[in-house]
Amino acid sequence: MGTHAERAVGEHEEKAGVGAHLREHGPLLARVAMAFLGEQAAVERALEQVAREAAKSPRRDADASATRVWLLGLVRTACAAESTRGARRTSRGIGEETGPQTRRDPVADAVLARRTLARLKPTEREALVLHLVGGLDARGVAAACSIGEEVARGRIASAVSQLLEEEGR
Repeated sequence: MGTHAERAVGEHEEKAGVGAHLREHGPLLARVAMAFLGEQAAVERALEQVAREAAKSPRRDADASATRVWLLGLVRTACAAESTRGARRTSRGIGEETGPQTRRDPVADAVLARRTLARLKPTEREALVLHLVGGLDARGVAAACSIGEEVARGRIASAVSQLLEEEGR
């Protein structure tokens, strides 16, 4: 996790016991936040929020999987709040049109992926990102989003179906 987020934990880190969790899962949290937001500054703000929230309500689960689900739920919430502030649109942000580019260009691929994800319903986008980038199964997505497991399965399936349809166009 970035130094900004680590600083946000600050003095609460040792008392709350979340510093180790944030360090262990930090790269994953950052990848998921980047998939949601697409801008480094917005990601850092979201991760700072995650660190603060984690320090306020520490989890002491022995199960690393449950801790990861909890932290990804915090990332989901922080990214939703950050995106409503309008901070996620950049010169290479979601929804902007770009000129013709080769498919081998990773920046072009990322822009195309963000544009495609932006067409999904927000609930489906969250489920898909948590599943594909966060590595959560339907049960984990359900826990992170506070929804039923069948609802999570439906959101993931619907998002994948739409992406495959989009790919075929």
